[in-house]
Amino acid sequence: MEETKPAKTAAVPAHVPPSYKELVEQWGPAVGVEEARTRWGQFVAAAEAGTVTLIAMDTTASLGYPTWAALAPLDTVADPGRCPVWPLTSARPKLADVVLAATRFPDGTPQILTRHRRPVAALVAALTLVDLPPAGERIDVDTFLREGGTIALEYDYGHPGSTTPDGDVDQEPIPERYIARATEADGREVGQGEGNSVAEALLRLWRPPAHLYSAEPPFDDGWGGFRPDSDLPLRF
Repeated sequence: MEETKPAKTAAVPAHVPPSYKELVEQWGPAVGVEEARTRWGQFVAAAEAGTVTLIAMDTTASLGYPTWAALAPLDTVADPGRCPVWPLTSARPKLADVVLAATRFPDGTPQILTRHRRPVAALVAALTLVDLPPAGERIDVDTFLREGGTIALEYDYGHPGSTTPDGDVDQEPIPERYIARATEADGREVGQGEGNSVAEALLRLWRPPAHLYSAEPPFDDGWGGFRPDSDLPLRF
């Protein structure tokens, strides 16, 4: 497949917003809506092959923030069966509307793209791809449940943070979040995911690889926590 080298257009913000820098480093610069429309077939084929194309629609003049979507593989959507569906031929001429539907805050929804009624790719809010687990380590929810595993969902109210009487921060703010925990039939917890919604928590549900565990104190548990009472790394 020809290497995708997006061309900058007037529709792309001159500076990359900080929240999107990680995605640009991974997938390259964003293209504008017109560029995406012109190269629609190429970018859709790339998404089918596993490559993400970032699409930026600069709305800073009216809304105060840039709207970025990602044309991405289907597996970046936690629950595609509940999402709006667009045939590829219909989405192309209305691409600006499809991007807005996918990214509109706070109720944007992934838009599924189909070819001959078969889902082939998705347009999602680009921010939902930030901090996704590395490829190959995600837990497929459907398969995991069919094999006898269970998934527990929790809501963490977070913490607003606090300061000392002198104005020094003694507790960093912790954002509210949803947490999904995957447990095997034998009771072993084998995966965890977090996000701003249940769908995002499930999308980020992953099984930490063995190399993330530490056999030396303080025993990293693979999710950024510690297991002070352990003398061996967990094994899956």
